[in-house]
Amino acid sequence: MKFAKVLLAMTCAGVLSLTIVGSARHVYAQDAAETDENIGSWNGPDGNSAEQSIGDAKKHTLSIKGCWAGSVMDTGDTTGTSTFQFVQSSNHKKLLLGSTFKFLWPDAAMARGPFKGSVTSTGFNFKGNAGAGCAVSANGTGDSTAITGTVVFVGACATIFQDVTFSITPGCM
Repeated sequence: MKFAKVLLAMTCAGVLSLTIVGSARHVYAQDAAETDENIGSWNGPDGNSAEQSIGDAKKHTLSIKGCWAGSVMDTGDTTGTSTFQFVQSSNHKKLLLGSTFKFLWPDAAMARGPFKGSVTSTGFNFKGNAGAGCAVSANGTGDSTAITGTVVFVGACATIFQDVTFSITPGCM
């Protein structure tokens, strides 16, 4: 019985000392106050410091408002020109009514129309139409200097426009 009480007391003392010691911060030699001006020192942030979460900051939504132009390619056609007019919401997350696309090919093939969609930190996606019976969806990835993407035509125009890709940069002529 005496042995059990001693063992219990030692166990409690051990747990208590671990609790006290476990919450202590590591101390390094460089943490000591220096009195010599020719010797530097440094210190890392505490484990709960806000500085450690800086790398986890959210990326900003792309600002693509305005006119973007470049090329468009269709497997059934040659390379043509593409123009996008992006109307963005004030928080840049939505592409609003008034946004338009226009694709022109040298053989007079063309598609144009309105769209609405969303914008992320790496690109955009939208749904729109190029007239009755021709639904369009697209997505693009890139940054504020260049975006590449794909367009899918559904309906009557899907037999004409297949495997459409585009590459655009800010600004129009």
